[in-house]
This record gives sequence, structure tokens and C-alpha cells, in this order.
Amino acid sequence: MRITNRYMTNTLINSIQKNMGAIARSQEQLGSGRRLLRPSDDSNVMGQFLAIKSGLSYIEQYNRNIDDGLSYLDMSDVSMGTLGDILSRAAEYANQAANDTCNPNDRTAIAEQIDKMIDQVVDLANSTVGGKYIYAGTKNSNPPFQRDGDKIIYSGDTNEIRREVLAGTAYRIDSPGITVAGAPGVFGSGDDNGDGTYNVCDGAAVPAAGTGVFQALFDLRNTLYNNNTAGIQNSMGKLQQEMDALLGYRVQVGARANHFETLQGMLLDQELKLTENLKNIEGANMARLSIEYGQQLLSYEAALAAGAKILQTSLLDFLR
Repeated sequence: MRITNRYMTNTLINSIQKNMGAIARSQEQLGSGRRLLRPSDDSNVMGQFLAIKSGLSYIEQYNRNIDDGLSYLDMSDVSMGTLGDILSRAAEYANQAANDTCNPNDRTAIAEQIDKMIDQVVDLANSTVGGKYIYAGTKNSNPPFQRDGDKIIYSGDTNEIRREVLAGTAYRIDSPGITVAGAPGVFGSGDDNGDGTYNVCDGAAVPAAGTGVFQALFDLRNTLYNNNTAGIQNSMGKLQQEMDALLGYRVQVGARANHFETLQGMLLDQELKLTENLKNIEGANMARLSIEYGQQLLSYEAALAAGAKILQTSLLDFLR
């Protein structure tokens, strides 16, 4: 076989390019600190590598869901705490108005205060987090509660808001603004109007047949306007019932928040372990890689030097 200049040149170029490719790969590994840069780098561990990456992706999503759930729960707790303060203050006013020393004018003035409290409760019922109304169910892009004179209208729905925080496990993160069956929601019960809205209460009725926070406050206001001492005493009992029911919802919120925080800690432990396993699989041995990189540089420089000598030919070399 005849060794031509073209053959030597091509062999030399291929050798130099091979060395350059190895150097470039080592530089990329040194820069990223990773041994595995492409799926073809080590097919034996790629299945385990992809499984760990998938697990980390799920954990990241679960953490986002938990954070979203905690934001709902935290806002629910804050709004319920404020609502409890309003009901306590209303009960104090009712106790003051039930005193025989209180005259009709005083009770009328207190009734005006109670009416303003109803507006405050409407504002609390329209509490938001991240632009979503937390007591509106899944129709949470618009304020769910509106006051129309002595009526409270609910335009949300009674669907639950849930977040998946573990594989196949989703928990409710909201509290019901109203219910249409069973125990009243945070703000009471509602009758379906057939047009996508619910009638929560009608404060004009004396006594009103409705239940819930709004109805209890309207009842108290009306008995104050009517100077009805017996009715005021009855309203005090209703307010206490509503505060007890509200405490029950608040306990549920606190328990769910504690549960989510525990899950968050568990997911953090899983994430740390998976990340450590991932580093063991794809992480590069920097000391060993530095030595290999130095050897590759020497090989590359030697190839360049050898090529420079081999290819130093002239016409006189062919005439010898």
C-alpha cells in the first residue's frame, strides 16, 4: 500500500479533530460539573437518571400546589379571624343593647353600627388571593357576594377547590362560602335562584327564616330597629352559634395547613435524597477529569507538532 501525502494529511487532520472533540467535551464537563451530557454518554444508567429527573419534576409541581394551597388556607384563616372579631363585637353591642338602661334611640344607633358590619362581612366574603376569590368555588374570577339592599346574593358556585399534593392524592384547599344542603358554609346557606346565583338571606324578614352569619347580623339589626329586647336576646344566641360554627371551619383550615406543611417537609427530604442520587449518577470526578483534560491537551499539542514536521515537504524532497 502506497502512503501518499493526501493519506498522511487526512490521517493527521482526523487525529487532530478527534483530539479537539475530546478537549471540547472535557471542557464542557469541567464547566458544568456533570459527567453525563447526552443520553448516549452512559446508556446503562440513563433509565435511572431519567426516573430521578421525573421524580424531581413531580416534587417541584407538588411543592407549587402546596404553596398555592397554603396561600388559600392562610387567607382563609386571616379572613375568618377578622370575621370572628366582627361577630364578637356585634355580640358586645347586642349585650349592651339588651340592657334595660338602653333606650330606643341608643338601639337605633347600634343598629346602624351592625348594618355597617354587614358591609364589612361582604368585603371579607370577597377576600382574594392571587386574584382569585377564595369563597367563590370554581367561579372565582369575580366577587361572589353582593349586597342588594337587605338581600345578600351569591354568584359563585359550591364546587370544591382541590390540589394534588401527592401521587393520586388531592386535598381541598378552600372553605365553602355557602352550601345548599347540610351544614351552612362559612357565610351561611343559599337557595338556588335558577340563574346561576343563590339567595343567601333576606334581611327584611322579621324574624328571617335563613341561617348563617349574614342572617344573624340582619336579625340583630332588625330587632334593634324594632326595639325588641326579647329578639335581641335571641340574636345573641344566634351570634354565638355562628361563632362556634366559624371556629369549627377555622380549626379545619389550621389542620389542613399543618398537614400541608408536614407534606412540604417530607417532599423536601425526598428532593434532597433524589438530588444527591442524581449528582452521584451524573456528577463528574473533577480531579480525574482535570488530569484527563491535561493529557488531552498534551496529545493535541503533540499531534500538531508531529504534523508540522511530517508535512514540511518541498520540491527538493521529491527530487532526492
